Amino acid sequence: MNSYQKSLEKLYALEIFGIQLGLGNTKKLLSLLGTPQERLKFIHVAGTNGKGSVCAILSKTLESAGFNTGLFTSPHLVSIRERFRFNNSGISKEEFSDIVEEIWPVIERLHTEGIKITFFEATVAIALKFFVSKKCGFVIWETGMGGRLDATSVVNPIASVITTIGLDHQIHLGDTLEKIAYEKAGIIKRNVPLFLGNIPNAPLNVIRKVAEQNGAQCFYFDSETLEFSKTGKGLGHWKFSVTTDSSLPADENNCFDLALHGSFQPHNMRIAYCILNYLAEKYDFDLARALRALSKLQWHARIQILPDGKILDGAHNMQGIEELVSTMKNSYPKEKFTIIFGCLAERNPKEAIIALSEIADRFIFVPIKTSRKCFEPEKIVLLLHENYDFDTKCIPCKSVKEALDMTKGSKTLITGSLYLAGEVLSEYYKEEDILKI
Repeated sequence: MNSYQKSLEKLYALEIFGIQLGLGNTKKLLSLLGTPQERLKFIHVAGTNGKGSVCAILSKTLESAGFNTGLFTSPHLVSIRERFRFNNSGISKEEFSDIVEEIWPVIERLHTEGIKITFFEATVAIALKFFVSKKCGFVIWETGMGGRLDATSVVNPIASVITTIGLDHQIHLGDTLEKIAYEKAGIIKRNVPLFLGNIPNAPLNVIRKVAEQNGAQCFYFDSETLEFSKTGKGLGHWKFSVTTDSSLPADENNCFDLALHGSFQPHNMRIAYCILNYLAEKYDFDLARALRALSKLQWHARIQILPDGKILDGAHNMQGIEELVSTMKNSYPKEKFTIIFGCLAERNPKEAIIALSEIADRFIFVPIKTSRKCFEPEKIVLLLHENYDFDTKCIPCKSVKEALDMTKGSKTLITGSLYLAGEVLSEYYKEEDILKI
């Protein structure tokens, strides 16, 4: 067994400690590792949906502007190395192994003291050590879940971002938008500017109150600065121009390509642009030139067209599913799809499947290969027919590969989970293909 595989085994062994919300253990771990979080400039991004895309846009643009840029995201799709990107490429196997070996004695020491470091807390430490070693000028720092008690909140950022508020992870974050907003607002730090997506009034008021208590200036969602149009038939890509920003005159030289699909991407781009405009003024870089890099941005499992024409999306909560359905209806108004669907056992898929049935001519339900328990395909079928007159054809399937083989040549949409998306991507791409965005 090589050193990379040994390091993976050590790290994944920490999954037995599950999810532990709170910052105490992470702070102890980082203190023993020399507080690497104090040597970096973070843009901390939270939100129910869209935070990954916003992070990818920020990272791609800042690298193009000439900054060494770190990007920390979760979960990964195919390789754990995706979580730790430097200048938009995943960490090498050698660097990953070296850092795990460096921090492991500290994790073991804490374990003997009764402090059980979780898998996610360890990845936070790996990311910080990696980004310090790379002398990153900026680190785009995505929350794992929530914000207030999320291990990523040990940092003191130069900007905080909340993209959207929707129902997700209710067991941990609360069962109302207001409760979830309060947890997301936990990333707000004193006197650190806060950038906000288009958030409904009730949860927005919760966030605004936390921002006021911390003296954090709010930059509210702006639908006027950028103007969008879609290129091509079907899903197409987005073009956008700057309309009201004096630092970038609205002319033919300020029309940009955003190589992402989906009706929600203009929202994500508007948030990212507000942050980038703020950073460009503060750190003096050519924003117009940097934005050109977005024409080559690759962000997997977000309305992604696979090599054989199938469409893959990692939507896994109702806000994401509704956006996906809207995109598909607008892009293919007269078409129906075979939908391959799988989700984790912790979710109730009924509402999502009913929403997806608007664009479905049949469903194929699949299990997901993951260390977390998945919702069994046969149980999804039973759930749909228990209390609901559901008449769309449903087929339980034994594996993702079997479902992909069954749908060769048909119009197919695959969704329900980022873990499912990762398994699907593994059927089409090599690990190295996924690491570069």
